[in-house]
Amino acid sequence: MAVEKRVLLARPHTFIVNEMRPFLAAAGYVPVGAASLEQLAEALGRPALQGAVISTALSSSINADAATVFRLIREKRPDLPVVFAGLADLDTVKVSALRAVKDQVPSPVIAGPAAYRPPAATERGSTFLVLRKEDIAAGHSQEAAMRALRAHFA
Repeated sequence: MAVEKRVLLARPHTFIVNEMRPFLAAAGYVPVGAASLEQLAEALGRPALQGAVISTALSSSINADAATVFRLIREKRPDLPVVFAGLADLDTVKVSALRAVKDQVPSPVIAGPAAYRPPAATERGSTFLVLRKEDIAAGHSQEAAMRALRAHFA
C-alpha cells in the first residue's frame, strides 16, 4: 500500500479550500486542513507531511496572519517545505511571502512556477514556491505549477 503524501493547508482561505484542494489531489497529494492554531500545531506533530500551503490572503479561518502561521511551522517542523498561495499578482504574493518569512529566514528565495528551480539541500529551508489562482487553472500554467510543486515537496 502506498504511503499518502499529505499536504497541510496551514492557513485556509476560501481559495485554498475550493481551488487548491483539487489541484493538490490532481498532483498526487492528500490535502489536510486545520481550523485553528491549536489544530495546526497538532497536525504538525503528525508524521507523513510532505509540505504546507499558507494563504497570503488577508483573511483566513485561522485567526492568525501568514507570519504567525509560518513561525509555528518553523518551530514545529523546521524542515517542512512551504508554499505560499494567493489571489493577487505574482509580485504582490511574493512580497506577502517575504513579509511572512523575513524574521525567520535571512535570505529567502521566492519564486513562481515559471522561475522555480529545485534548491540544493542546504537551501531547502530558504526556498519558497508561490502559487496563484492563475497558476493552478487547467492548462499549460497548471502543468508548470504541478512540476514546481512536486519538485518543492520532493
